Amino acid sequence: MAQLHGCVRGAFAEDGMSVGQMALLRALIHRGTATPKDLAEALSVTTGNITGLLDKLEAAGLVTRKRSAEDRRVVNVQLTSKARKRFEKVRRASVDMLSEAFDGWTLPEIAQLQRLLEKLSSGQPRGVPSRRPAARLRQ
Repeated sequence: MAQLHGCVRGAFAEDGMSVGQMALLRALIHRGTATPKDLAEALSVTTGNITGLLDKLEAAGLVTRKRSAEDRRVVNVQLTSKARKRFEKVRRASVDMLSEAFDGWTLPEIAQLQRLLEKLSSGQPRGVPSRRPAARLRQ
């Protein structure tokens, strides 16, 4: 899995993007327009982190920031057409890498992995073991 993560990070880097920048673009693809506060909440990071990402993306011509006409305190962030093209290019490369990584897996194996990952990321409280799992296995 670490090798796959490295490949995905490499694909972003080749295109001049960090994983954080790609995540921000993805959030904007799904939301259309968002405020930095909305993006920070969606990505579970600080607004300061979002400001740094937006500065780099804006300098690269991938996002625009515009003040709201209704409330000048509000800044709305939007993707440029250049960003949409870049996102699609990196997304396709990621899909290709994942397809290669899962080559030889059966559909039931992939479905089982998906269920397990969804369970892991569901946020459901899990009991904290009193001892490390490895210690229990040695008994």
